[in-house]
Amino acid sequence: MNLKDLDLATRTKYTSNYPMMITGSAASGKTRALENMSMEDKKRTVVLNFDVKPVGEGRNDEFHSVYTIAATSEQIDKQIELLNGRGRTLVESGLDKKDPKVLYIKGMLAHLKGIKSASYFIDDIESVDKIISTILDATFDESVDRVVVDTLSSTIDFCETYSNTNFTGREIWAAYGFSLQRIMQAVKESTIFGLKYSYVFAHHDYIPAGQYKTTPKQVVAVKGGIMKGNIEQHYSTIVYTYLDEEGRRMFECDNRNSLDTSRTKLVADKFSFERESLDDLEQLHALKKECVDGKLVEIS
Repeated sequence: MNLKDLDLATRTKYTSNYPMMITGSAASGKTRALENMSMEDKKRTVVLNFDVKPVGEGRNDEFHSVYTIAATSEQIDKQIELLNGRGRTLVESGLDKKDPKVLYIKGMLAHLKGIKSASYFIDDIESVDKIISTILDATFDESVDRVVVDTLSSTIDFCETYSNTNFTGREIWAAYGFSLQRIMQAVKESTIFGLKYSYVFAHHDYIPAGQYKTTPKQVVAVKGGIMKGNIEQHYSTIVYTYLDEEGRRMFECDNRNSLDTSRTKLVADKFSFERESLDDLEQLHALKKECVDGKLVEIS
C-alpha cells in the first residue's frame, strides 16, 4: 500500500503494526508475496536480498533498490579489468562500437559494476556499517515505503561468516552478536523513526501440508546465545505463511494458537486467508480490508 503524500498521523496509523516477521518453510511464498506487489509499490521498496537469489523479473528499475551479499570483490574487480582490456582490444582492432561483441562487453561491465555497488562483501570489515547506512538512508527517504529483509536466516549466516573472516578469538562471537543486533535494530528503526513498513522473512523447518495445523512450530533459530529463543519479541506482528492441502498459499496469525509464535494487535485476534502479496497485510492492518471466511474483503 502506497504511503506517498499521506500525512504523518495516517502514516503512523498504517505502520503501527510493524515491524513484521513473516515465517514459513522454504517455498511457502515469502519472496513471492514481495514479487506479487504492484509495480508502483515495488518501486517504493528496498530489498536486502541476503538469500542471494533472483528477486522479481530481473529489471534494474523494478524495485527502488535491491542489495545482496558476496564473498569478496576481488574476483569481480578482476573480471571488470579483463573485460575492459578485451573491449579496448576489440575497438583498437577496428571493430565498430555497436558490434554485438562490443555491446556484450559493455553490458557485462555495467552488470558487474551494478553488482559491486549493491553488494556487501564478507571480507569487508565495514560491511555491517554499510548495511546499517543503507537501512538508515531508506528510513528517511520519502521515495521509500517499505524495507524488506529476505531472510533472517541468511542475515544470521552473513553475520557469522563476516565475523569469522574479520575477527579472531573471543572477538568473533561478540562481533557476530553485535552485528546481528545492529541490523535488526536498524530495521525496527525504519518503522519507529521513518514510519516505513518493515518486514523480515524467516524460516522454520518443512512441515507437510496435512500436518501443518497440528504441528508445533519452533521459535526462529539463532546461532549462539545472542537473541536465542527470543528474537520474535522484537516484532509487533508475526505472520505464518504455508501451503495448505488444497495447494493454496496462506497468511495466518492467531494470538491464541499455542502451536506457534504468531501474534497481531488486530482486535479480531486472528486471521487466515489465501496470500497474494504483501499488500494484503498492509490493507488488513490499515483496517481497509477484513478477513471473512478465508478471504480479504473491503470494509464497507
